[in-house]
Amino acid sequence: MQTLVRNKSGFTLIELLMAMVTGIIVLAGIYAAFKSQQKIHTKEQQVVDAEQNVRGAAHFMVREIRLAGMDETGMAGAGFSIAGPHSIQFTLDRHDGAVVGGDGDVADADEDITYGLFSAAADPDPDSDGIADSGTTPLTRSVSTAVLGVFTDDRLAEDIHAVGFAYAFDDDGDGELDWVDADGDTVFDPGEEIWAYDSPAVAGADLDGDNDTGAALASTVILTK
Repeated sequence: MQTLVRNKSGFTLIELLMAMVTGIIVLAGIYAAFKSQQKIHTKEQQVVDAEQNVRGAAHFMVREIRLAGMDETGMAGAGFSIAGPHSIQFTLDRHDGAVVGGDGDVADADEDITYGLFSAAADPDPDSDGIADSGTTPLTRSVSTAVLGVFTDDRLAEDIHAVGFAYAFDDDGDGELDWVDADGDTVFDPGEEIWAYDSPAVAGADLDGDNDTGAALASTVILTK
């Protein structure tokens, strides 16, 4: 007895090739989409890491800069040495290694501190414009032993392109930041604070330059106030 095979149709070679090509195209599209998403995720993670890096450095800086001028004995002469547009240097009478609360000088370890694009090995910003000449550089906390003048660097944040500092002040001692009435309403509005910096063109650590215009202030502001 013979069984008749009525349907002898199947896939031709051309049909198989077309199916394979279609499958490859679909897989290529999926792979391209995956790579694109992976690149986006990597970039977003780098941004998050950079922001966290800078945020942590800023938190550390703020906490320590608030100690500038700490001088319990009143004899150390601690205070700001540089209040520049792109670096800040200050001293504090922290300890002498044995006495807690200060020993009357700022010549001990960890008492003369500079923040900025600074390195004892090589200056990454030789023109002092606050921009790393090589593109990026670490933001550093440099500590000097005042007697020896020897600096050691601690990296606070990597891949920093530029850094800038500005200073608001209360020169008349009325408990409020000095301000300029930009809109003439006789009311102190946000953004009307006077921001300034210590220009390297003038000796000393007094604020003498206007941060917005670069022009000189009407009168210098002594930082020890």
